Amino acid sequence: MSRGNLFFILITFAAMGVGVLAPGIGQPLRHLPTVSLIVQLLLSFLSTAAPGASFSSKSAAGLPRFLLIRMLVVPVLCCVLFAAFLPQYALGAMLLAGASVGVVAPFFTMQARGDVIFVVAAVIVSSLVLPLTMPVLTLGYFALAGREAAGGLWMSFLRTGVALGIYIFLPFIAARLLWWKGQAAARGILRLSYILTVVGVGGSMFVIFSQYALPLRENPARVLEAFLAATLLGVIFIGVGMLAGLGRSTERKISYVVSMGTGNNVLMVILSSQFFGLNEVLITAMYSIPLFGLLLPYTWYGDRLRKKAAVAPV
Repeated sequence: MSRGNLFFILITFAAMGVGVLAPGIGQPLRHLPTVSLIVQLLLSFLSTAAPGASFSSKSAAGLPRFLLIRMLVVPVLCCVLFAAFLPQYALGAMLLAGASVGVVAPFFTMQARGDVIFVVAAVIVSSLVLPLTMPVLTLGYFALAGREAAGGLWMSFLRTGVALGIYIFLPFIAARLLWWKGQAAARGILRLSYILTVVGVGGSMFVIFSQYALPLRENPARVLEAFLAATLLGVIFIGVGMLAGLGRSTERKISYVVSMGTGNNVLMVILSSQFFGLNEVLITAMYSIPLFGLLLPYTWYGDRLRKKAAVAPV
């Protein structure tokens, strides 16, 4: 584990704590998570569109299969498992498992030295199909549970999909323009990618946790329970990612594990607060801790795979 990765994790966790303890400070920064999302996508597009970076059909080979597992099979699996053992978090587990791949996944993949281009493609495609897959999952859950879904659920996911499409389109065009007309600026932005990521992610976590500081502070026992449930989800995601990557290259195995464990839980926190209950808000918010903490096992897994490949007989 490099000092840079350790610093990133410490800053992120510290920002969560400060957000809970001093929530009033976060109000003027309420738009920071959206800005950070766009900046992270811009950094991803700049790195994958740089001169010398190669993207081909081979780069996205296996993506449909992976996303079928990632956004449909795993959510159903997690929902069934949690319904059997932790039924109060079954819906929240399904929401987290079915979320689109998070925008920090390319950064995590770079740290673990995986296939960044594949992960960028996974972020884009999963964000665009989310408005189709998530309503099917949630409405199916409510139908099987004999409960009535909140009104406007489908339209909310549709609006979310449109917003995500815009957030993806704008930095994609900006990255192309920068490499076309302002290569010096593009390289300068990439040199600042680490500090931009640390500030953006840390600031976003501070704002999000400040918004939900009251339920977090008033329900310490339930917060701990939700954290343990979220950690269990992280273990499941890593296990499924390893299984899905069997037979793939070292870089692709790393990418599968990172993409499986790095979901857009911020979006799920927002939607949970609008349409679901406190348990869903807590588990989606608490997943922020294992989400960033998983950077440690990602890098360890990548190092282990490379060492194994280095000693394997040719």
